Amino acid sequence: MKRNTVEVFHALMKKGWVDRRDNPEIWSMMEDQDVLEELDDFKAVMGIDIIRVGDRIYMVATQDNDLFLKNNVDYRSDISAGNEVRTRDLYLFNYLSIYLIYLFFSGEGSDPCSREFLKKAELVSLFTAHCESVTSEGIGDRSQTEYSDNFIALANAWLSKLDGDPASKKFDQKYGIVNRLMVKYKNDGLFEISEDDLIRPTRKLKDLMPYFLRKDRVSDIQNWIKETDSDAADK
Repeated sequence: MKRNTVEVFHALMKKGWVDRRDNPEIWSMMEDQDVLEELDDFKAVMGIDIIRVGDRIYMVATQDNDLFLKNNVDYRSDISAGNEVRTRDLYLFNYLSIYLIYLFFSGEGSDPCSREFLKKAELVSLFTAHCESVTSEGIGDRSQTEYSDNFIALANAWLSKLDGDPASKKFDQKYGIVNRLMVKYKNDGLFEISEDDLIRPTRKLKDLMPYFLRKDRVSDIQNWIKETDSDAADK
């Protein structure tokens, strides 16, 4: 294996991406066909994808990756949650995450980003209205609703929480859930939140969303939904 391949892989591991302007030496190594072929071997063995978007190249873990994918223990650590936080609330974090991403990336084509920013208070309001809609559809004839019992339970879990203070970090408050989620997203380099409570997606997220919205990636999301549906009921 060429030393340059190891240098490139090390650079990708450190930050998750290589930028041509910030690291032109590593970028030039990646234009070597031998390096690219050897990186393909890493992709197959480690369960990663190498994605080029403009003047950046990203390394992304796939569902086959057994080193970088996170379980509930990792997720608890990311949001500073102890064992007193129920598994259902962890699924609620994921539910809110998907809804937040939908709010920003509901467009079509190669640029699905549909808005530049969102007020934190607006996110709380919109998700609350969504959960109210979910629970109202669950009333009456269950065969007529598109939501499962477990997603209705997650919606009810959100609606049962107090709004709380906009700076709250409490798990029993809506703003507490949002603020802890934003800390995780900031650490992951996916969203930023300004002092005036404006949420914005990072360049990294904008670059990678077309990849995650591919049909095969959407199936991964659907599999998560199935897992939530089967696991969340009694927890």
